[in-house]
Amino acid sequence: MQLLNKEYLEELQSFGDSLIEETRTLVLSLWQQNTFTSELKDDQTPVSEVDLRCEELARSLIRKRFPEHGIIGEEHGTENDTAEFVWTIDPIDGTQNLVNRIPTFGTILALLHNGRPILGWIDHPVLGKTITGGSDIGTYHNGKKVILEDITTELLTPNDVIGTNCPATFQRGGHLGVLDKVLEFHPHVRMYYDVYSHSLTILGSLAVMVEYNLKIWDLAATQALVEGAGGTYLELGREEEVGKPTAYHAAFGKKRAVELVAKHIHASTNTERGKD
Repeated sequence: MQLLNKEYLEELQSFGDSLIEETRTLVLSLWQQNTFTSELKDDQTPVSEVDLRCEELARSLIRKRFPEHGIIGEEHGTENDTAEFVWTIDPIDGTQNLVNRIPTFGTILALLHNGRPILGWIDHPVLGKTITGGSDIGTYHNGKKVILEDITTELLTPNDVIGTNCPATFQRGGHLGVLDKVLEFHPHVRMYYDVYSHSLTILGSLAVMVEYNLKIWDLAATQALVEGAGGTYLELGREEEVGKPTAYHAAFGKKRAVELVAKHIHASTNTERGKD
């Protein structure tokens, strides 16, 4: 067992920083060439040559530097996922944006220690934005420390924006009613898609983000980065199906905002169950 002391944590962070630089260089090169191919997977979500090559690069660098570590990736499955340290990789979050030349897509990398996210990286190559850090070391945006200030009122104000995903995402698993509850709770709700919404939340532009039906590679880095910035990550539930990755539901962002939204979602859900 590797002792997680300050020196080892710094080594892991430094490696992750260099890994993100490597993937950014590759992604930008393919983006600029604009000749990459893409297709739909069985679940009708897109995957591109950029996704595949980016994850292959990340996996090869992790295996070379830390052969004893595990890996969970969106495109190429799991390796040694019961290891003490496990890396999660979403090579391109927002492939639909990528193939449509919308620059808000990003690469997500995280490191779990005994199942807990301790480090995270979100990189938007075309936008030139990188968020790095973790709960024990703080969160940084392009090298500048991020402090996620809590809301100062008991209720959300018109300047407090809730972010959420599109109806199709909530519909998977029958959670469209949750989206209705979020929309009725606060008049200032915006639908942002993919990792860009997570970055907006970590940086404080959104008060809270509500996401349903996401996988570990979508959320692990966000948890580490939100907590590193002084915010709150709250799991609202999860669903497990044999042969498929666990689906997670979560709210994250400014502490009080997360609490208010989560309370409303749970209260509404419990009320509806009581009617059955």
